[in-house]
Amino acid sequence: MKKLFMMLLLLLSIKPLTAQEYELGADLVSRYVWRGIELAKGASIQPAFSFSYGDFSAGTWASYALSPQAAGGDEHDFWASYSFGRFSVTMTDYYFPGGANNDIFDFSNNGQGAHVLEAAVAFNGGEAFPLGIFFAANVYNDLDKSLYLEVSWETTSGVGFVAGFARGNSAWYAVSNPGLRAINIGVSYTKELKFYEGYGVPLSGQIIFNPSLKMSYFVVGLSL
Repeated sequence: MKKLFMMLLLLLSIKPLTAQEYELGADLVSRYVWRGIELAKGASIQPAFSFSYGDFSAGTWASYALSPQAAGGDEHDFWASYSFGRFSVTMTDYYFPGGANNDIFDFSNNGQGAHVLEAAVAFNGGEAFPLGIFFAANVYNDLDKSLYLEVSWETTSGVGFVAGFARGNSAWYAVSNPGLRAINIGVSYTKELKFYEGYGVPLSGQIIFNPSLKMSYFVVGLSL
């Protein structure tokens, strides 16, 4: 695990190459809700940096609550992905600096360390058939070996739909019943706020319902 972490840091420091692309941005969201689960109450800033070279990409993403009282939900992740055609595979290292174990160098397994490693595969149908299928499995430091399945659809008008399910008995997804449980049913809409000619900022809104927890959320966000 330490070698994986150091490898990702090394990749982020590679000098620019001709075919290499970098992206830096940030989102401001009214509340941090992830896969139907509220991880931080109140507004959060979510910076992201990534680079790509051919079909390979890697980066880092974080979420920091603007209220000190919600800092327990702070998160800083590293990820690496490879795409081939309509499919992609991704490895994500989840780290929570505000959690009970915030030692970034603690890669212990069996629910003891500060990191959880997730492996995921995704399918994207493209513009002609905008169906998305996403499957993720926690493969390290999760005693429940949590599984998540998501199906999404996005229209040309900016409206999107999502249905996400978790396998029962998972503390990670806050479910404790056998079989698949619906935890992330939602609809979203994105539009561009134009400030002047040639410059705009995407504004998004999401209505999210978690049938398993019997909770609903309305989240808005700005992307910079």
